[in-house]
Amino acid sequence: MANNDTERLWRQLLTFIEEGCVIPVIGPELLMLGIDGEMKLLYSYLAEQLANRLQISAEPDDTLNAIACRYLAQGGQRDDIYPELKLAMPPLSKVNLPEALVKLAEIRSLKLFVTTSFDPLLAHALNQVRYGGQDKTQVLAFSPGSDNDLPPAQEPLDKITVFHLFGKLTAVPNCYVVTDEDVLEFMYALQSRTSRPERLFDILVKQNLMVIGCPLCDWLGRFFVRIVKKERLVVASGKTDYLAGDQLQNDASLAVFLQHFSCRTKVFPMTSIEFVNELHRRWMEKYPPGEPIPVPPPPPEIPKGAVFLSYASKDRPAVILIRDALEQVGIDVWFDKNREDLRPGDDFEARIKSNIERCSVFIPIISRNTLTGEPRFFRIEWNYAQEMALRFPDDWRFIIPVVIDDTPPDESAVPKKFRKLHWESIQDGRIHEAFVNEIKGLYRDYQRALSQQI
Repeated sequence: MANNDTERLWRQLLTFIEEGCVIPVIGPELLMLGIDGEMKLLYSYLAEQLANRLQISAEPDDTLNAIACRYLAQGGQRDDIYPELKLAMPPLSKVNLPEALVKLAEIRSLKLFVTTSFDPLLAHALNQVRYGGQDKTQVLAFSPGSDNDLPPAQEPLDKITVFHLFGKLTAVPNCYVVTDEDVLEFMYALQSRTSRPERLFDILVKQNLMVIGCPLCDWLGRFFVRIVKKERLVVASGKTDYLAGDQLQNDASLAVFLQHFSCRTKVFPMTSIEFVNELHRRWMEKYPPGEPIPVPPPPPEIPKGAVFLSYASKDRPAVILIRDALEQVGIDVWFDKNREDLRPGDDFEARIKSNIERCSVFIPIISRNTLTGEPRFFRIEWNYAQEMALRFPDDWRFIIPVVIDDTPPDESAVPKKFRKLHWESIQDGRIHEAFVNEIKGLYRDYQRALSQQI
């Protein structure tokens, strides 16, 4: 990857993190910690200890799966592995926390963490950094047959949260991943209608993921990349996922696959710990410890039934003309003149979504400026408007796209639902009377329906 491309990826990622729309997915490659005076990867240490407890031979590079397979090949019982592994985990008081986890915890815009490892180290690091050592991090864990999930949308996450995607360490079998067969079973269960954590995956497919240190090689990497997208990889748009990892650097086939079939998945050319170190350095340069991240107040609530204009900031002059034309005929218009393309903070996003729920017509302003690959807040507005459209009758025109330049209706960067709708064209600021009258009619129909409900 060229230096310019890498710098652009860093800028995009840091902006997404500032916005609060990045979810880190953490793997065991980051778990380098001090045990008994030595620096070791946790899973390598546990493989040695598990072999000792099961009284079988071990090789220096053995994985937990290799130890488990060797034990089973010698006639051992599968159910013995999990309680012995639980006992092999060193007490937290006797280990130095992995520096990479501490650095991620210091990036305070990260609120929800997903981990593919079963140990408690990530939650412990967050407790140390965010809560002064108090046990306040919310910990959730998935396992086949469980119903563990994030809280409903109306109960926002008010705590830093760690979600164990592949289970949490316990003496009970089938509750966390140790073997390759466990991985297969968990991946199968994550697709089950009865046990899939729907609210978690609803966030994973919408937010930008930062996958660090997860051994996602071969089929597992491809499958994981796919299940966190709404659409086929070759057509998926709307978010960018970022990958960094030791194994990724040596897996040329996965890199080629992503290059050809998932252009919105970006691989950083560095190891897991190198990536975290660089991310932390860049973040601390921008937001030194003790310096708050500026969070603007949420926008005001719009009048019930107003028309919502959603646009890229560069198009503001053209959008002002549309706003003025609609207001001149008595239409309430929501137009945040102080908005930027990206605004950090959950309050801002919640208010925007509430305003979309209250509007009568949603008008996305389409132009070449909205085709950018840079992170922009209007995409959150567009995605939510598409969800809201499902609540209206089929004959109600809730979303009315307006194109203000030569962007073609089949442009792939425009949401698929928008491409299927009729576009209004406003060129050179000339706003047609027919367009204003159509919006006025829809606005009045909505207001009339409101009055009948009172």
